Amino acid sequence: MMTKPSVRRCHKEKEFIARIQGSLGVNIGRVKCNIVDQGGMTEVMGRSGWGRNQTVGVVGFQVDENVYVLDSAPWTVLHELVHRSGVNADRLSRFVAEGLTEAIAVELKQSDDEHRATYPTETTWVQHKLLPALNMSAVQLGSIVAKAKDAPTALADLMVRAKPNLNRSELIRELQPQKKGVPSFNLTGRGHVTVAPVSDENESRAATVGALLLITGAALSLPFWVGRRNRGPAAI
Repeated sequence: MMTKPSVRRCHKEKEFIARIQGSLGVNIGRVKCNIVDQGGMTEVMGRSGWGRNQTVGVVGFQVDENVYVLDSAPWTVLHELVHRSGVNADRLSRFVAEGLTEAIAVELKQSDDEHRATYPTETTWVQHKLLPALNMSAVQLGSIVAKAKDAPTALADLMVRAKPNLNRSELIRELQPQKKGVPSFNLTGRGHVTVAPVSDENESRAATVGALLLITGAALSLPFWVGRRNRGPAAI
């Protein structure tokens, strides 16, 4: 019989929620954010179908209205709560969603204890390719994505507006969120996972380029997940 994991409230939870809602102009809604130890993380992930070995290195986990953050990583609370605003892989390409979430967290953090970098490949692409091409800040783009009824279409329209000769249909297709029942690291129905930072050699996730696009005179590689780890972007 499973026991209830030991939990306590998340670091600056109320402050972060107010800051995110004020900056993005959204209502996060009901959320239960809890700090858990490694045993608690293993247990709550196990209840959602994750194996014990799959919990190693996980610092943040979300399922339904519940957010669980590892006690040794309170700096990921801001990242997890940005996801709750509507910037997540249930609504948009995982690569873009994680990179944008990190970029938003960087812009919103007010002290070093509030955020530590994760997803370096995704974040670099968003900060140095996507946002400059759209001439927007992460918070500005995040607000549009979070409020959009159809996030892939909303982002595709912004990209086409910046460069009218882009293929809108192709962009919408490649910006689609994770699909229910399709295996992936953040499998829908089994919760969202944030892992601890990794070395530059391994980057943060395996990514390949879905299309090579030209926006405002700069090459913009639109990445998407293909389920391979520890490989950098490659142009197709």
